[in-house]
Amino acid sequence: MQLIQRNAPHIRHSDNPKTLMGDMILTLLPLYVLAICFYGFRVLITMTVSVLSCWLCDMLCSLLRRRFFNFRDLSSIVTGLIIPLVMPATVPYYVVLFAGMFAICAVKHPFGGTGENLFNPAAGGIAFAAVCWPAKVFAYPVPFTTIPLWDTSSVLTVTSTAHTLKMGGLPSADLNDMVLGLVAGPVGAVSILVLLACLVYLSIRRTIPLVQPVCFLAAAALMAFAFPRADISRAYSVLYELMSGSLMFGAVFMLNDPVTSPKRTAARAIYGFAAGIVTMLFRYFGAFDHGFAFALLIMNALAEEFDYFMVVGAPKLFGSGRKGDAA
Repeated sequence: MQLIQRNAPHIRHSDNPKTLMGDMILTLLPLYVLAICFYGFRVLITMTVSVLSCWLCDMLCSLLRRRFFNFRDLSSIVTGLIIPLVMPATVPYYVVLFAGMFAICAVKHPFGGTGENLFNPAAGGIAFAAVCWPAKVFAYPVPFTTIPLWDTSSVLTVTSTAHTLKMGGLPSADLNDMVLGLVAGPVGAVSILVLLACLVYLSIRRTIPLVQPVCFLAAAALMAFAFPRADISRAYSVLYELMSGSLMFGAVFMLNDPVTSPKRTAARAIYGFAAGIVTMLFRYFGAFDHGFAFALLIMNALAEEFDYFMVVGAPKLFGSGRKGDAA
């Protein structure tokens, strides 16, 4: 009998990868409902373009690789749902189209497809869009702005709180508005209250391990407390950093990808903490307002090293290593 080693996600209790992806979709949809209330039905079209781009590319790549395409595999749909949520409501349709194509064709399938990809496909697509079209990706309309379905050139856009912090300015956004999502920013990453509710639901369902996002947010908060980027109190620095950009959204929906994360609990904790530090370094010294996607790609490349360190670096049990033990 030939055994084939595969990466996660594996079947766990009564859950399976389809159920896990279903939980992710279930928690991503409320963010779209809220975004539609804030910006109109253009968000729905953007979502459709992104999902279709990812799903069709996934099917095409499977056919080109002569692999069976599993219609019950929802991972490409999750990728397609994530990409528009970290972009403005005015983002051109072609941006999410090419971001989805890059995520599947350049990030997912070259490394083996579902369960084998080295990097998070959504993070790859987002990073690709940020590098190619920064002016389109980092300009945000104010909530409740009327946005045309096609030509958005006349829509007034502003910079985000993350950009204000990067420039060393004093954020003017009200913290209560940030909790409720009533500030300019990525359509799915501004409502902190909804994101926290999603985190609680996914952790209760055991869809994601809670240790990773907690350690990630703790590291980001520690950096914000130690090195404020604006002339504000350290406590306000922590709150503004945690609630701006895509940091909270990434902690909930992207950091915990079972394929690109460590498998051991201790390794996950260290991985999450390190990811928080790297993300904040990208925020402080990177070229973009929020560099979570770039930081996550770097951490994805090191995920297996965290597991390896926990095994090799662990203390040996008393009596191990004696002659005859390996016989």
